[in-house]
Amino acid sequence: MSPKGSERFEAYVIPFYGSSRPRLFEIERRCMDRDGVLTSFLDSFLPDGRVLDVGAGDGFTAERLTRQGRTVVALEPDAGLVRPDRELIWASGVAQDLPFHDDTFDAAYSTWAFFLSGTDPLLLGMGLSEVTRVVRDGGVLAVADNAGGDEFCALADRPIHGDPSWWIERGFERHLLQTSFRFDTLEEARELLRFYFGDGISERVRSVEIGFNVAVYIGSSGSLVL
Repeated sequence: MSPKGSERFEAYVIPFYGSSRPRLFEIERRCMDRDGVLTSFLDSFLPDGRVLDVGAGDGFTAERLTRQGRTVVALEPDAGLVRPDRELIWASGVAQDLPFHDDTFDAAYSTWAFFLSGTDPLLLGMGLSEVTRVVRDGGVLAVADNAGGDEFCALADRPIHGDPSWWIERGFERHLLQTSFRFDTLEEARELLRFYFGDGISERVRSVEIGFNVAVYIGSSGSLVL
């Protein structure tokens, strides 16, 4: 992360439990979208060349989207999440101040990272402007967020899904994917969902599979309304 980015935006980095609660993060990574519905969808849209993962976490998705002819650069502000054992190119930085030259990438994507419902719209706009700066004109931009209308989001006591209008007004297309959290045991399902939604959730969780809808917003750099 550049000094400028660190000073200006470090306070806005979304807190994430991945490095402080590794057991819960392992459960999430293993059980969320276990059949790879989202990964397969992204793989079908992303081109060969250089691709940026904005908010890559531990590189789980970046590793799965790397293939011959496609290099995924994993951008992550939390050094505690970085997995050197994964054969990825790692970069430290924030979405609002990307440490790359203009037109460095052929595409970029973000999965439940910076581009989330509830993020300050001003910061969202700044992040989107930065992504379009570093992705060449015509390059694919993809953002995954909760879609709502499913068993998972119904467990929350407030809306936790994204606002499609924000993306559609800027020229993105919305794609709806149906997937699930599929746990090995009821106990680990309750453990993770209790962490997400509070102590009272355990009695409502009676299955190892929880339906989960994902919204993927697909746009093209250079043709969006910023």
